[in-house]
Amino acid sequence: MNEVNSTLKEDIHYFIYSGGFNKLLEYLNTINHSATEAFFGHSLSSIYSELRIIQQGMKKKRSITDFINTWMREKNVQRPSYIYKRGNIKKEHWSKLISGVPHEPELKTLYRLAIAFELTIEETYELLLNFNRAFSPESNMTDQIVSYFITNKIYEPSQIDAILHEFGEETLFSDE
Repeated sequence: MNEVNSTLKEDIHYFIYSGGFNKLLEYLNTINHSATEAFFGHSLSSIYSELRIIQQGMKKKRSITDFINTWMREKNVQRPSYIYKRGNIKKEHWSKLISGVPHEPELKTLYRLAIAFELTIEETYELLLNFNRAFSPESNMTDQIVSYFITNKIYEPSQIDAILHEFGEETLFSDE
């Protein structure tokens, strides 16, 4: 495991234990919610009307293939191998991700993709929400560490793994 920069370790410790993660959650919660709350009346017809309004406002769930294809274009990635190697995603698994076959990727895969594509915290949040895996106040240490790195635009897998290891968490990119 790589040696951990003590300043980085102190910054992450401060981020986690001084409420930085909770401040990040507060910010993320403001960007994806509408200003109006649904109010359910007492009659069956008003409940039906409210449900139709909610249904119309709901985003369609996107596939992981759609996310990957969008990022490949937006970030001008010429070689898919750059992404799956950077994210330590096996070629066979990558093929399944881009095949269009619907499935729910593991959280570890979502984090690897976020780092490999160098997503912003907002893009990562959108990705996680799409697969019902959003950051929450009850998030574990891994979530908090990954959010720190993405928020600070540090996308170096070896540094992320070193900090995860230092905090006693399972690494994302190495097979230890």
